[in-house]
Amino acid sequence: MEPDNHKKSKIGKYIVYILLIGAAVGIAMHFLKPEPVDTASNRNMTLFIKNKIIDIDKKLNTGEDETDIATRISWHKSNTALYNEVKNSHDKTIDGQRKELEEKIVQVQTKEFPRLRDAYVASKTEVLGQEHIAISLSGDKKDILTFTGQMFEPKKTQKDFMKNIHEIVYDLRFKKIVYKWSESQKDIADYEIDSKKDTEI
Repeated sequence: MEPDNHKKSKIGKYIVYILLIGAAVGIAMHFLKPEPVDTASNRNMTLFIKNKIIDIDKKLNTGEDETDIATRISWHKSNTALYNEVKNSHDKTIDGQRKELEEKIVQVQTKEFPRLRDAYVASKTEVLGQEHIAISLSGDKKDILTFTGQMFEPKKTQKDFMKNIHEIVYDLRFKKIVYKWSESQKDIADYEIDSKKDTEI
């Protein structure tokens, strides 16, 4: 006969094994079990996408937007955030809406960003003029921004100025910033901006 202590030790081991097996099965079930489809959440998302598409259509069908630049940029960023949220969805309804949303966003960005760049230049012309700085746009897509003024001759001034405007020129998707400090073609410096294209969400 086995001593009682030895029997108890064996029983204890079996209990531990059973508990470990049970835990392993539970973990496997948790990870292998498919996630339930949150139909209510999907319905809310489809409604949200539908409303956003309607909102974009209104923007596409209206003329000039007199809303301030910061608000308009924020609106475009909210479109991008929504698109990023739904672009990897496996729901068929959402996937169909996503494609329409993508098309609408590209359309409105292509229309709006050149206008936004125009509006930015118009908003800065007077205040910069007081500092003897001229500001202008060029390029087929109005994505080259030029500042002209004697103050831009030192490279340090150019770099300091770039730091101050970097966020807004990036948000407005300018592709190049040019500094000129005289009429000479030699007195010019340009900086490429690694911003998104107008067609990029």
